Amino acid sequence: MIFAPILSLLGLFVLFVLPLLGMVSTILLVGGIVARRVTRGKGHPLSRKARTWLWAFGSLTFAVDLWTGILIYDVIYLNREIHQQTLNRAARQDFVLERDFQYGELLIPAGSQIHRYDPFDNGEKDLPLALRGLSAVHFPHPVQLAGVSAIAMEVFPARLELTTDQTIGPLFTYGPNGELVRDNQRATIACKQGQVARFNAPLIPYDVVAEFAKPEPDGPAARFKPSQWQFLGCEDDGPIELPRIPQG
Repeated sequence: MIFAPILSLLGLFVLFVLPLLGMVSTILLVGGIVARRVTRGKGHPLSRKARTWLWAFGSLTFAVDLWTGILIYDVIYLNREIHQQTLNRAARQDFVLERDFQYGELLIPAGSQIHRYDPFDNGEKDLPLALRGLSAVHFPHPVQLAGVSAIAMEVFPARLELTTDQTIGPLFTYGPNGELVRDNQRATIACKQGQVARFNAPLIPYDVVAEFAKPEPDGPAARFKPSQWQFLGCEDDGPIELPRIPQG
C-alpha cells in the first residue's frame, strides 16, 4: 500500500518535474553566460568557490538536459512504433487474399477481399497469413456456399449476396417457443439476383475453459461450417459492402 504512491510521485518527478527543472536551469545558465560576456571587464572576477559551484550547476544541467533528450527520443520512437503497429494491424484486417485459403469448410479463392478482426493481433511486423476473426468476404467470382451461389458473405449474422435467381431451401422459421423449425407452409423460396439470403449459424461447441484467452482455431480447423446453416429467407438488403482497403 505504501509503494504505489511513492512510485507514482517518483515517476511524476522523473518524467515531468526533472525535465522542467532542466529547461529552467538551461535558461538561467545561458542567460548568466550571456550577461557575463556582455559585462566582461566591468564586474568582479568569479571566486574559485563560485566557479566550482558554476561548473557543478552546469554539469547537473547538462545531465538533466541529456535525460530530457532521451525521454523525447523515447516518446518519438514509441509513437512511431505504435503507428507502425496500427498500420500492420490494418494491413491484416482489410486486404485481398493472394492465394487460396481453407477456412473451415470453405476454400476461399485467391483474389477475395477480406475483412476480419483479430483481437490477438498486436501489430507485429510479420505474421503468417490468417483469417481468424473473419467478418466478411467479397469473392472474385461466384462461390457455392450453404447451398447457394454467392458473391459476398457476412459471417455474423450469416448473410450471402446472391449472384443469380435461385430457389433456396429448406426454409426454417421460429416456432412458438423461439426454436428453429422447418416451415410447414413453404419448403423453398425463389430468391432473385442481388438479394441477400439470411441464415442461422448454429454455435459450434468448444471447451471454453481450455481455450480461454487463446486465439480461436484458424485454417481448416476454423469453426466455420456453412453446411450447418439454416436458411431463414431472402431480403432486398444488398449489396454486402466491405471497408475500403487502406492504401500504402
